[in-house]
Amino acid sequence: MVIALHVDYDKIASWAEAVENAEEVPEEVGAPVVNVDANFVIPAELRHQDRVFPRLFQMHDLAEKLEKEGRLAARPMSEIMLDERPFRRPDFEEEWHALKTAWSLYRRGKDHLLSDRLSAASEQFYKSEKLDDVPDWVFRFLTAMSGVEYGKLCKNVADQMKPLMRPNVFADFLKYYVKTVDDRSERYFSIAKSYFEKYPDFGQVHFYAGRGDDLPKGSHVTSTNFDATKMFYGDCFEIFSSSVDILAMFANMLAGRPFDKFERLELKDYLRLDKAGRFAAVEAVPEFAALCAEHDNKLRNASHHGGTKFDAASQMVAYRHGKGGSGEEQQIAYGEYLLRSSRIFLQTMTLLRYELLMCNVTRARPPL
Repeated sequence: MVIALHVDYDKIASWAEAVENAEEVPEEVGAPVVNVDANFVIPAELRHQDRVFPRLFQMHDLAEKLEKEGRLAARPMSEIMLDERPFRRPDFEEEWHALKTAWSLYRRGKDHLLSDRLSAASEQFYKSEKLDDVPDWVFRFLTAMSGVEYGKLCKNVADQMKPLMRPNVFADFLKYYVKTVDDRSERYFSIAKSYFEKYPDFGQVHFYAGRGDDLPKGSHVTSTNFDATKMFYGDCFEIFSSSVDILAMFANMLAGRPFDKFERLELKDYLRLDKAGRFAAVEAVPEFAALCAEHDNKLRNASHHGGTKFDAASQMVAYRHGKGGSGEEQQIAYGEYLLRSSRIFLQTMTLLRYELLMCNVTRARPPL
């Protein structure tokens, strides 16, 4: 069942629409109440209560947290929003649909079709500073979409790499890197498309992930399309672990070795490791390890190989890891599964953000 709430922020008006498998009918006294929210979770005890607004409590808690951290804006939020886009809604689907088309054209070398799209996106989303090109758009979108915590992780990686960003040190690595750009581009684009195709479910926890927060205890999500999301964690794990080789090579350089010389391995040997084994090479650099915090190989195996079962009534996902699902059964709440999937996705996009920064500085071709 799909319903939508349309909001006109200029006229201060809203209206509901029955989109799929639903219809509007007159209100019936005593009929069951079902609370839904596209961007917040619902406390279990309030799922069927009338005249309650769980998101208001959660927004209040968030404001208190930000105030304690000294992160509340000095200007009213409405003024800040008006600088960029009038009252930007707390999701990114609309911009993604426009960016996806431009990114696809860029990947296919259709640069002559991009000028009008960049101008329209600048007018709609970035009035205060026009977009330069598609890499600029991707970087700005990922910066806004990923949240403060992942911004810190990106900055930490950049700070570690700043001393190495010299031509005589970086030249050999860049010669290797440009040979991998097509594969990296395909991976990043495909997982971004996959995430936003499933955003009705991921959108419920996306902002918790971006803030580095856990879900409130006892909360439920109101969209549970497990058939669509059940393989996402495993798919994203595959892509992230394939792309994390760049951090492993950076770790070699920070240790004073050539980019392709590991402590006990050559690069060709590292690339033969199973995907779960590739993370050990970054653990010596805390800033790199922090960007790889979410990588659960057991959940990846269950997700990637269809070893999961979902109970809609309890919102619990049961899974077994190991060959043929032979391991002991474990359980995870569906909301937690979505949160961890969002985290590994945001890690992947943060890695892409750093690569875009690196390519901008070195004038290398970006992985888009």
